[in-house]
Amino acid sequence: MSNDPKKPKQRQDLERRDNEGGAPRSGHHFRERSPPSPPKAKPALYYFNVWTEDSLVGDPEGDGYPDLQAVRAAAIAKARDMITDGDHKGEDR
Repeated sequence: MSNDPKKPKQRQDLERRDNEGGAPRSGHHFRERSPPSPPKAKPALYYFNVWTEDSLVGDPEGDGYPDLQAVRAAAIAKARDMITDGDHKGEDR
């Protein structure tokens, strides 16, 4: 074989740079990418509206809770607070 400068050696033909894309070269180990995590959802808004004998006391702002267990706990706590507040004021709640 002649060493013709116009013809590169086969090894040079197969070389590639890392930024050129294509299949990874042997000897290079790449970490597997973990799947992207799902976007975090905003907490759902819950409105605690209360019916009285005369009217509806609305909750215009609402409160955000991550799950139904948290909503239930908050509803129970709010109801207890309303009853206690009514007792202190002498109201029948």
